[in-house]
Amino acid sequence: MTAETAQEFGEELRRERELRDVSREQLASATKVSMRHIAALESGRYDQLPAGVFSKGFVRVIALHLGLDAERSVTAFRHVHAGWEAECARREHQAATSTAGLRLSQPRRSVSSSTTLRGIAIALALAAVTGAAAFVRSRGPDRRGPEASAAPLARAESGPASLALPPAVAAATVALPAGAALPGAVSSAASRGRTLTLSFRDDCWAEVLVDGRLVVRGLFPKGSRREFANGGTFTLTLGNAGAVDVIVDGRPLGTLGGEHEIVKNYVIDAARNG
Repeated sequence: MTAETAQEFGEELRRERELRDVSREQLASATKVSMRHIAALESGRYDQLPAGVFSKGFVRVIALHLGLDAERSVTAFRHVHAGWEAECARREHQAATSTAGLRLSQPRRSVSSSTTLRGIAIALALAAVTGAAAFVRSRGPDRRGPEASAAPLARAESGPASLALPPAVAAATVALPAGAALPGAVSSAASRGRTLTLSFRDDCWAEVLVDGRLVVRGLFPKGSRREFANGGTFTLTLGNAGAVDVIVDGRPLGTLGGEHEIVKNYVIDAARNG
């Protein structure tokens, strides 16, 4: 999955479910994940999900049931979930800042002249008492111990806590899925311009990557035939491997598995398939 937001991830998950003609009720019954949590995942409402470790477990069992790459799906979910947490923290900080600004901007109340006079009188009295106390201290010996004179100064924080990254963002990592091609990588056999042909003897869900780039993903009907040209390395995921005849440069490779068997990330390149 290439989703960057919770909504995009949910849309992809819903689309994969609908491609296989699986309802939410059927998915909930097969995976034991409640329909409420499935709906929350598909709509990007992560505030309705339990703790992250349970949510990742939901994504894993749903991906396995739909024939998706579970590790890639969980990695994509972790990525968008961390972004969702960061966005929530940013909104909370903005709300707190705007509330503080409103309190500071409130106009001062008008003060009567009598109240002002009383305040001045109290301030003068306090100043007189403070001055007398200072005079007495200056005339007498300092009885404070050495510890009192060495009181440490309060050390300022290195910066506002609001500028620190949220823990979920700082700790989040995105692992590279097994067998995925690095950006810009070029297969050593790509220059040969090999051709992959898939012939579907029955309905089959399939995903095809050419030189690490996703070119097709979906449900292929019985009797269809697809060709993928000018490739060096082909990576196949088949939901019904026994129903697909694989041909490379006109040379039949046969099937990659049995009937209704799921084959994931099967790599066809010059080194392995000559």
